[in-house]
Amino acid sequence: MARTTLPSRTDGRRSRSARLVAAATGALLLPLIPSGALAATTSDACTYGYSAESSVFFGDGAAASGVTNYDVGNGCTLMDVIMADAPFATHGEFLSTVGRVAAEQVRAGVITDAERAAIVSAAAASEVGRPHPVTGTRAVDLSRIGLVGYTVRATMPSNAEGTLAALAECGFQNMEPSGSVGNFYGYTAARLAPLTQAAGIAVPSLGVSQSNLENNLEGVIAEAHAIGAEYVRISGSSRWTLADYSRTAAVLNEVGAKLKEAGITVAYHNHGYEFETEENGVTGYDVLVRETDPELVTMELDVYWAASVGVDTVELFETYPGRFELLHLKDIAPDGSFADVGAGTIDFAEIFANASLAGVEYSFTEHDQPRPDGVTSACASLGYLTDLRY
Repeated sequence: MARTTLPSRTDGRRSRSARLVAAATGALLLPLIPSGALAATTSDACTYGYSAESSVFFGDGAAASGVTNYDVGNGCTLMDVIMADAPFATHGEFLSTVGRVAAEQVRAGVITDAERAAIVSAAAASEVGRPHPVTGTRAVDLSRIGLVGYTVRATMPSNAEGTLAALAECGFQNMEPSGSVGNFYGYTAARLAPLTQAAGIAVPSLGVSQSNLENNLEGVIAEAHAIGAEYVRISGSSRWTLADYSRTAAVLNEVGAKLKEAGITVAYHNHGYEFETEENGVTGYDVLVRETDPELVTMELDVYWAASVGVDTVELFETYPGRFELLHLKDIAPDGSFADVGAGTIDFAEIFANASLAGVEYSFTEHDQPRPDGVTSACASLGYLTDLRY
């Protein structure tokens, strides 16, 4: 994945003339803005970068600083500058970078000393750069493992009760149904909820369409509440340009604020094309993560699709700490085809060892082309995770 400093949009930036003047002194080695031209400058050296509408964020809890991610000059924000060299080899290297940048921005008048202290404290509390070794002594928390309903899409419409009972029997405690408002394998969420409850399977996340989010948000909220979902997620399009990803990020921020009021978090689920749509080292996935507010939007990383285009899951965790509350776990065979979890080449022990860095809350196994059937494939994947020690 490219490490080029990403650009950020100028729309909605919180630019203050005094801060621009201070930034133009050369702190952070940003391009200088000519004296007298500050008020009129339209330069943006960080197009598609971290949004100035969100905060300086290195992970949830104490690692979230609460400090606005200020524009420090010519379109770059604090996070653009701090995370330009991510991933960091050590926690000490990360802290050194944060301390240097924060001190420079106090001198430049961009942040106060109290804000500097909050940023440094959040960095110290974060897991960025810390070692996350595989010890082989920890078991996967199965109460946080589920199944993506797409795996059993062949049997859910005709035999939902039997399918759910079989999944529960082999140990699944959670499920993420996929569909759209009013149609999850032929059921509304309200009709599906009694069936999942009877099987003892919770539904923490619900897959919906982007059209639902944009045109029927009330319906999305109603469906999520009916089945008890804490998350709703969407996917994108292989036809999108970086500008499309930027527009989608804006949509996610807007609906994310409304969903948060309803107790729901919106998530974006990737395929491989987000990483392949690229301009000057900036990918569509970079745009989505950096332009969305971490307090409102999370990512649901599909580790198969990332691996299919050569993207390393743990490196993503290290580059974007705390941004991956949901995972799709599916394996990739040597020939690139889908495999049950544990039957392919992905190192799931390493993924779980780094899950706290990523901020993972739930992980859902999945197989797009299950053999011999969805339930058998799903149970094989869960069996591997049950035995896994990381």
